[in-house]
Amino acid sequence: MIRRLLSIVAAVVAAAGCATSQDSWLSLGGASGTSLPGLVAELRGLGSATRGKVRVIDRKDGVQIMVSGSNLPPNQYRVSFNRDGNCSSPNGFSAGPPWAPPGMDPYELIPLFWNPDGNAEGSAFIRGVHTTGENGVAGRSVVIYWGSKVTDAYPDVPNNRAACGVFEPAQLLLF
Repeated sequence: MIRRLLSIVAAVVAAAGCATSQDSWLSLGGASGTSLPGLVAELRGLGSATRGKVRVIDRKDGVQIMVSGSNLPPNQYRVSFNRDGNCSSPNGFSAGPPWAPPGMDPYELIPLFWNPDGNAEGSAFIRGVHTTGENGVAGRSVVIYWGSKVTDAYPDVPNNRAACGVFEPAQLLLF
């Protein structure tokens, strides 16, 4: 597990341009002008032992999203941004419907690649989305769905939402 965590940290540092000082991290602000190294959401399983992290970093006209999850049974998985920054309900209903900026389809999801060891990972660049502002994900949630499509969630009934997390400012990694 520690090796896995170190691999994730190394991947995030590599994706951020191998920053080694606070000044390097602060230059990652991109289009939003934020001085933080993006946002991160801690994933918790919805009725399962699934855990993970999702990180978004501004890159000019969009965001780079990096997802890593563990304890996922064999299946296809997808990721979406959801309207509400709330993961308190046991089935993910509190996260609200999938969200995307105007002109984008919120049901177009980012695929995750499942490994036989129960882990899933994915990375994508998404144009038109930012960490903050009108088209930002700050304060929203991110949901991992199992299967090849998203279905609407309803209160108090099972659905295909496997994990949920709320975006918060990422902490600086200084070495």
